[in-house]
Amino acid sequence: MSLTIPQGSFVSLVGESGCGKSTIAAVLSGARTATEGEVTLGGIPVSEWKQADRLRLLTLVPHNAAIFKGTVEANLRMARPDAAEAELWAALEQVNLADFCRSQSGLATALHEGGSNLSGGQRQRLAMARALLHDTPIYLFDEATSNVDAESENDIMQAIHSLAGKKTIILISHRLANVVHSDCIYAMSNGRVIEQGTHAELLAKQGAYSRLYLAQRQLETLEEEDA
Repeated sequence: MSLTIPQGSFVSLVGESGCGKSTIAAVLSGARTATEGEVTLGGIPVSEWKQADRLRLLTLVPHNAAIFKGTVEANLRMARPDAAEAELWAALEQVNLADFCRSQSGLATALHEGGSNLSGGQRQRLAMARALLHDTPIYLFDEATSNVDAESENDIMQAIHSLAGKKTIILISHRLANVVHSDCIYAMSNGRVIEQGTHAELLAKQGAYSRLYLAQRQLETLEEEDA
């Protein structure tokens, strides 16, 4: 496998479960070590980055981001301890969670272990707000919108698109409707890149990506009609 993600670009990795998308995320974030070849961030091998430096360079947002017992404010300040209160509220506004917090106890809203007193969508939006506060040059979203309600998915995707052009974005998504506006899409299968290009280019090829995209769109249309 060989792929390049230019600085400031919006790149998506797609493919069926088990094709290797999350392995790439794990290698880039330092959670796993590549046994062959070379993986670099900014031209420097990932293995040479100290963990603290890598954390300042890259923010990983997984599908099951951890929410800790305490308060909304405490969870947000894990990303940036010195953030002004207005910045905390701005991050919550960006993910459409501010009104909910105002209806509770504001930034002092209590959170149970794992955020169990929030819905799945609220937990993921809070994790997204925390990621926005971290403010790193690279953002890696590994199925960040899976298992959330449609409204939360839209809120999270809007926040991701707000970073486009300002940050380097790597989006891993099983739902291809979310990758349509990417600068480049890498379609994977069995640990290999089998197609790459823009959404329009990949549709024109009528290959694996096109078949998967059209099948998903047809299924979602049927679900909407049933609803």
